[in-house]
Amino acid sequence: MKSNFFIGWDIGGANTKVCIFDESLNIIEVKSKNINLWKNFEALNYFFQEISKPYINYDVQNFITITAESCDNFNNRHAGIYSILENCNLNMYGKKLYYSNIDKYLIHDDALKNPDSLFSTNWMLTLKYLNTIKNVDLIVDIGSTTTDIIYKNMSITENIDDHKRLVNNSLFYAGVIRTPLPMIVNKVNFLSNEVPLINEVFSTTGDIFNITNDIDFNQLDYIGADNLNYTKKNSFVRIARSLGLDYDNSMKSEIIKVSSTIKNNFIDIIYEKIKLIFKGYKKELKLSSIGEGSFLIEELALRHNLKYLSLKDDNIFPNKKINKKILNKSFTAILVVKNYFIK
Repeated sequence: MKSNFFIGWDIGGANTKVCIFDESLNIIEVKSKNINLWKNFEALNYFFQEISKPYINYDVQNFITITAESCDNFNNRHAGIYSILENCNLNMYGKKLYYSNIDKYLIHDDALKNPDSLFSTNWMLTLKYLNTIKNVDLIVDIGSTTTDIIYKNMSITENIDDHKRLVNNSLFYAGVIRTPLPMIVNKVNFLSNEVPLINEVFSTTGDIFNITNDIDFNQLDYIGADNLNYTKKNSFVRIARSLGLDYDNSMKSEIIKVSSTIKNNFIDIIYEKIKLIFKGYKKELKLSSIGEGSFLIEELALRHNLKYLSLKDDNIFPNKKINKKILNKSFTAILVVKNYFIK
């Protein structure tokens, strides 16, 4: 009798996360790959094949949530879903089940008939999980590109697409890797002068969190705005460029201050959006976070004297050997499988 393996996929425009479970729902492996889907499907299909190949002689079920349908290489979101489904079908071994916004898993043919139901469903998995736990009011998911503010009993209907979530402040289109700095702050103090940041993509938030040592890029495959790696030197050069300067070592301490300022501004923006959502909320908020930018919410909670809980302490994840950073980054790839079996 063949063994069963269950594979969770969170297919995003800039990153695809995967979690592999054995037949007893023990986590075997968690991976994340920086794949820029707006370029082409080549890297994603290779990743599908790389993950699937070791399990080709076993019974495999793939559980899939999608957020990449809005990439600008697609004419519209329907076209995005159709393209992603086709590539999953051709390159991913085993049965495919797609998570929909009515909390059901659709087989391939049904997914093709209902593309709208697959639009950006990963935050809905987090919401469903949040509604099952008592000691957290909201989870903030900060990835490379976006920040999702997901709060208890949040209406899916009123936040069914990115436009509605932008209006409702539950989606902030900024993340900790890819966001150009002028989207976070317009001006900074540099050498006692107020300097407007150049409105070009010379540097991004990844450079900020590289300089502040919040993200270790040594084991990550991201490339900076100038198509160079995230070395410390390259990040200093890119940030200086956003200030209209060519970097030299005499600027180092000032650029560190600039980076700290932009980080603090990012935290302040998120806090203001939380306050808008919870207007009139009297009791103390209890926060948690997932994603690469999870550290920002830990700092936000500390700064504003709010209670913070790490989700790795919750009993949905009994394997205490899971690395916290890997868990935070790949949370929805885990949930898309767990949700199927926990009813």
